[in-house]
Amino acid sequence: MLAAVGLPTAAQAVGWDGVKPYVDGGQSTAGLQKLVFTPTDTSGIDPAYTAGQLSADGAPGLAQVYAHTNHQLYYKSNAKCAGARSAIDAADAEYTLAAWCFDGSEETSNRWLPQAVTTSQDAERSSGYDAGGDEVVAVWRQEALSDDRARCPGLPNDTGRSAGLRASFAQRPYTNGTHTAFRHVLLVVPGAPNAAGLTFSPVCDVHGGGATWFGPYLFVARHGAGVMVFDTRRTYLIPNDTTCGPDGARPTPNDVGQVTDSSGGAQLCAAGYRYVMFQIGTFRTSPSGCSTTPDDLDAGLCFSSIALQWSGNQLVSTEYRGTADMTASGVPVRIVNWRMSDLVDRVQHGSSTPVTAASLATTNFEGIQGVVSRPNTSTGHQEYFIARTLPGSHGSELWYEQDSDGVCPTPGTFVDDTESMAYWHDSAGNAHLWTLTEYANTRMLVRVYTKEYNGRPSGCPTQ
Repeated sequence: MLAAVGLPTAAQAVGWDGVKPYVDGGQSTAGLQKLVFTPTDTSGIDPAYTAGQLSADGAPGLAQVYAHTNHQLYYKSNAKCAGARSAIDAADAEYTLAAWCFDGSEETSNRWLPQAVTTSQDAERSSGYDAGGDEVVAVWRQEALSDDRARCPGLPNDTGRSAGLRASFAQRPYTNGTHTAFRHVLLVVPGAPNAAGLTFSPVCDVHGGGATWFGPYLFVARHGAGVMVFDTRRTYLIPNDTTCGPDGARPTPNDVGQVTDSSGGAQLCAAGYRYVMFQIGTFRTSPSGCSTTPDDLDAGLCFSSIALQWSGNQLVSTEYRGTADMTASGVPVRIVNWRMSDLVDRVQHGSSTPVTAASLATTNFEGIQGVVSRPNTSTGHQEYFIARTLPGSHGSELWYEQDSDGVCPTPGTFVDDTESMAYWHDSAGNAHLWTLTEYANTRMLVRVYTKEYNGRPSGCPTQ
């Protein structure tokens, strides 16, 4: 979540009452900022693997991660989820929710906070790509605290800032409690090799508010700049992962990248994580600039969250703005579609040719955490599912809007502290949305039916 959460009274919780919500598609993209790809220096990775500085359980890639899972998810009816269920109680009473809580400190600690979700179904929208099974991926950020921020030089001691990102690869969980295993992979940025070989660092000061797995690539939102790209095929095992600290010690949270021994020797380490996945490039806005209070519709575009629109395979980027931002900004919030074919082309060819947005919609929704869009099968008009948190509270709403139908958006009760969303179809053809609830002891992976949230309001609702 991009906003600090307090505990105000109910009357203070929503500063948007009386405002008619809207989403207006079909806006001009002619002057909108573009995206330009810059490759990351990956020249040290293959030599490091050949030399044994990096390894693999079998072969590099995700298969080894799924073969060595070490955490569990529990279905909402399990006693282990008794506390976490409070995050879904209101929505669960009104809608059909499937939900799972996490094990151990993954549930009880805020050191790592889940921010984004994507799935193997997103990945397999890329023609010919086989993800290997039904999987759900969560991206988490690590709070920047006194004992971990040294790995990100200059980062202040601030829980709102981040000292790393990790991705959790989970076998898609079932409501009968089976297929619940997952494992974390630390996301890292390779650097230019030095005399000791490969260098890499954690992903510093990136919120990771949205993620999309498409083909072999994991796209992660970088709020102020654009989108980072990781290659799932570039997933490696860290030899001696739990003893790679100085002189064979157990690694600390700051032992990421090259760790030097007292003898001057160096080994690679990932703060105790067994696996790392490497960034291969970044899409940055051109001209640069992100503002939560822009004065120009075409400038200051932010990437608070991303998701995949299956129709046409387009990346949908959205912006989070709080109450003060909405009051101060001269232009509405932007929802922007980018063609995945353009983005993948730039990645595969290392091309710096700018990518132009495919479409632009504007909205006055405050507190957006995620947007999933699709064309309506009957009218062809764009449909939007918008997850928003209520400023100053833990509450969330899930809104539905069909563009150009002359009917107001309609809200539904949603889970507390919602994060980004991903689209999904089950074996019966039913459409679902996945999301995550953010905070410790109320942290759950959640799946809802779209058909239960796209009803028509009887009038024009206010927020």
